[in-house]
Order: sequence, then C-alpha cells, then structure tokens
Amino acid sequence: MDYAKMSEKLIEALELNGKPVAISLLKREKDIPEGLEKIVEPRRYCQMLQDARFNDKVTFATMDEHACKGGAAAIGLQDYPDKIKSGELYFDKLGKEISLSVAKRVVDNMPRPAPGSTVATIVAPLDNTPTRPDVIIVIGNTLVARRIAHSVIYRRGGRMTANFAGIQSTCADATGSPYTTGEVNISIGCDGAAKNAGLKDDEMVIGIPEEQLEDITNILEMKAGTWNDWMRS
Repeated sequence: MDYAKMSEKLIEALELNGKPVAISLLKREKDIPEGLEKIVEPRRYCQMLQDARFNDKVTFATMDEHACKGGAAAIGLQDYPDKIKSGELYFDKLGKEISLSVAKRVVDNMPRPAPGSTVATIVAPLDNTPTRPDVIIVIGNTLVARRIAHSVIYRRGGRMTANFAGIQSTCADATGSPYTTGEVNISIGCDGAAKNAGLKDDEMVIGIPEEQLEDITNILEMKAGTWNDWMRS
C-alpha cells in the first residue's frame, strides 16, 4: 500500500491540521527495522503522536523510553502500575471518579493488548512509516470524526459505536481499542493529552485499523467533498 498517497488523500479530504500518524506495535524483535535508533529522552505516547503529526518525527521506543507507564500499558508494553490498576491514580490524585472501586472499574475496562505482548513501538507520520502499521490515528475537529464515521457506514450501514472514557484517549481509546477489536474508534480526547501533548479542546482522536485504511480513504476521497458541499450550500 502507498501510505504516502493515503496520507495525502486523508489530509485533503478531511482538511487536516497536521498529518495522520502510523502506529506499529511490534511483537517480535526481528520485526524492528535495521538502523532505527531509539529515542534518547523518554516521551509520553501522546507526545510521540504530536511529534509525528506536526514535526515529521519517527519515534522508535521500548518500554523504557515511554515516560507515561499508563500509556505504555494501554498499548501492550507492560501491565498497568499498581496505582493505576487499583484505581488509586484516578480516585485519590485526579478525582476522576467517586470511589476507588468505580475508578478500578474504569481501568479494568480500558481496551488494550495483553501486557508484555508489545516489545517496541514505532510512531511515525503515515507518509514516512518504516513498517506496515497496525493502527492509523487521525486527530481533528468534530467534522473530521463525522466524515470518518460516514465513511465507515457508507458500505456497511448500521451505526458507529464509540468506546471512550475521556481518559487515556490516544493510547487506550485510539490505539488499544482499534488494535484489539479491528474496528474504528472515536475518542473525545483526554485531559492528559491536553495537558502534556497540547491536544486542543475541540479536537477528537480517531483510531483506524490498518486493514480498513484504504477503503476508508478511498471513500473519503470520493465522497467527502460532495458531503461538504451539500452541508455548506
């Protein structure tokens, strides 16, 4: 697949600010491309996404290079640390839930690959991905999310089902969910990505399984302009 062409089409059809981002969750050491060097300073996963989206950076990292261990757990590099797994972080420190048990239930329902199943990650702009990605993340406004939803149901009908908590949006919602389910997922973003990676208040995060990328992109290329023209007429 010509990922550079897919990226170009998505940017044009969705009028994106920044590039689509390719995510590879590598399962075997032998799948790591030769000559790819790990980042020196640890970064949060959401920061890696923005680095690729806006600055064309390709980030290769193992668990040690992921500064946010919650994010690392949500993409299969490790299990959740005890303070997250118990719900303590979200109840005691962040006050996101009414009780520890409710906070634990939130964590227990986070979609993610099995702990330790990912040996390394590559986060790259889609037009320069060094590997075949597992998930493509698109960040944009509500219209971007709406158009992707329209492209999903264009051939299949039915309805879109979004699975999110407003917590761990880039890692669990937009990566862990499409990776484990094989379905597009739309997230409303999270405070962590806003605080640490500059996700804007009006931006949503959409994760697309790689196997759906070509069909979704071609539908958007064919139909998004027409949909927009009708909407804006």
